[in-house]
Amino acid sequence: MSDPLKNFIENNRDAFDSERPGSTIFRRIEEQLPDYSTKKKHNWWSYRRVAIMTGVLLASAVFYILLEKNKTGSQALDTGQPGSQTEEIITLDIGDPVYAKQIYYFRELIGLKQSELKQLQKEYPQLYQQFVGDINELDSSYQSLKIKLAANPNREMLLEAMIQNLQLQSELLNRQLTIIKEIKQKSKSYEKTI
Repeated sequence: MSDPLKNFIENNRDAFDSERPGSTIFRRIEEQLPDYSTKKKHNWWSYRRVAIMTGVLLASAVFYILLEKNKTGSQALDTGQPGSQTEEIITLDIGDPVYAKQIYYFRELIGLKQSELKQLQKEYPQLYQQFVGDINELDSSYQSLKIKLAANPNREMLLEAMIQNLQLQSELLNRQLTIIKEIKQKSKSYEKTI
């Protein structure tokens, strides 16, 4: 079926290709078509302009956010928000930066260990309360040393006592965490035997 049609087209190709439409037909068709050439340039330019403005706006927003973040970070350091460890270093007004670094280090270490201990509060509430009481006793003596530091002329001796107190707090927290680990291991071994 397709073979006779192919044969007919092949045999009469010259007759099909001999006729060409007039130039007026193409002009009439072009007149009826909308002019896309100017709209494409306009659309392309407007998309490009929107993309550029969006990029500029996004870059300014990121710059503003980073600038504000740096401002708040430096203000927190300068003003010393309550409870921050950097506030303690600033308010101590320590002449020797070695002591300041040591105090900061131990306060950071104690904070980490206290957060680790606090995670065990639900499992061992009585033991946790006892441990917190022990730490609070050492911390109250640390706070009294800190208050005496401002009025005492022998600052070096008080600073050493404060650092020793922080070391004791750190060691106590280490022992408390070790005790809890041992209790957990014993309870696991007891559960295995049952």
